Amino acid sequence: MRAAHAAALVLVAGALACRGPRPEGGAASCTHVQAERQVYGAALCEDVWACTRPPGGRFDRIGLHRLALCENATGPVVLYLPGMHMNGELPIAEPRHDLRVYLAAAGVRTWGLDYRTHAVPADAPAADLEALSRWTANLFVDDAAWAAAFVRGGDAGPLYVAGFSQGAAFAYHLASREGQALAGLLILDGAVGGGRAPAGGGPAIDVGGSRLPFAERKQLLSDVIADPRRPSSVPGFANAGAALADILFTAQSFGGHGGLANTREGVSDVQLLAMLLASDDRWWPRAAVDDPAPPRPSHTLPVLAFASTAFGPEWVKRVHDSAEAYGGPSATVRALPGYGHLDVLVGGRAAQDVFEPARAWLAGVR
Repeated sequence: MRAAHAAALVLVAGALACRGPRPEGGAASCTHVQAERQVYGAALCEDVWACTRPPGGRFDRIGLHRLALCENATGPVVLYLPGMHMNGELPIAEPRHDLRVYLAAAGVRTWGLDYRTHAVPADAPAADLEALSRWTANLFVDDAAWAAAFVRGGDAGPLYVAGFSQGAAFAYHLASREGQALAGLLILDGAVGGGRAPAGGGPAIDVGGSRLPFAERKQLLSDVIADPRRPSSVPGFANAGAALADILFTAQSFGGHGGLANTREGVSDVQLLAMLLASDDRWWPRAAVDDPAPPRPSHTLPVLAFASTAFGPEWVKRVHDSAEAYGGPSATVRALPGYGHLDVLVGGRAAQDVFEPARAWLAGVR
């Protein structure tokens, strides 16, 4: 069965049906729940751990999500680092529109990370958000390194790290650290460091912006998920779907011409984009964006990178240069014509253009 043609996952059973791993390292500081999902008759077990991290404050918690075949899951092991404001949950449990589900249905043992930001409530007061002032990129990479050790304790085999956007930058940071011994990097539209936080004060960046504040963003996404043809809560648009499509296409932080999502060419379905965005965590630490590029590792490792092109040729070059810095001349970079940033995750052809090449690469790397 090709995972690209599988149906959506449906929750079918509870913890008793699952036989997930029992990591030894660090498990004492974690709580653990399980569930089973079904995809065309292939049972996928989902294990979730919530883990306390130093210094043990209210928001110093991360999560780990493991998704794999319940029986005979012996494929490669992949730890996925989400992008800015994102987390390790599965907002779209459909193989054609989620890399982790696609890979799990194909036998890969996939893990996803919830950053500390997932523990911060959307309505957290300003005083509570001060804790985020200490959350640097290095702290996030420390968490990723701890998570990698946790994954190794649960699943034997070489460990690959995948990352989207800023998660890709964290993946490069992790690979720069001595002693990680990663089997390879799967880079989804990301580059090495050098990010710049948007203008404004405060330690936390709001996922809502001046054009679409958080409450209005939440309402618009809810409307599009329910029915893109609903009346738009944003003035000047025929319906909610048209409003979201325009806002994403014209996002100035991604060049204003489809760099965030190429909705004018229909690369991604606007309802799927809404589902993806609705799962975002509201707050992101400003200190984790303004980070210098890490030193290059002492040796190269296999790298497969994908680059959206709608953000422009300079972005594609950054993705390529980063991949080559870590993978050497053998690094593979696949440009995705017409893709915007989010299209890499949920595009209508992402299964063919991204997920299947990633699966084949993981199966073939030696």
